[in-house]
Amino acid sequence: MLKVEKNDGTMISDKILNCDSFCKRALGLMFRTRLETFDGILLTPCSSIHTFFMKMDIDCFFLSGENKVLKVIWRMGPSRLSGFIKGCRRVLELAPGTVGENSISEGDTLIINKINK
Repeated sequence: MLKVEKNDGTMISDKILNCDSFCKRALGLMFRTRLETFDGILLTPCSSIHTFFMKMDIDCFFLSGENKVLKVIWRMGPSRLSGFIKGCRRVLELAPGTVGENSISEGDTLIINKINK
């Protein structure tokens, strides 16, 4: 599991799955209708996403190599493409409403740490 917070100390979640292998990234959140034991996933490496075969909306945060938020897509619905995001190295996908729509903006920096649970 991963812990994600803003650089001002605001907690985003301490229940993020690390999807850092080809198989984990390929499956992502496909075929899920909801998240139960975690709040979202971090796809690494990743510069674009799709929501084909997904059954729920997600909030998406496209991050640089330094975890600076490059782009935010709120409530991205099923069967959509994000397009390529220049400079993106990872994408944080959260269940809608995990964070408020004004709490993370483009230009913010996130801190991501591995935790043992």
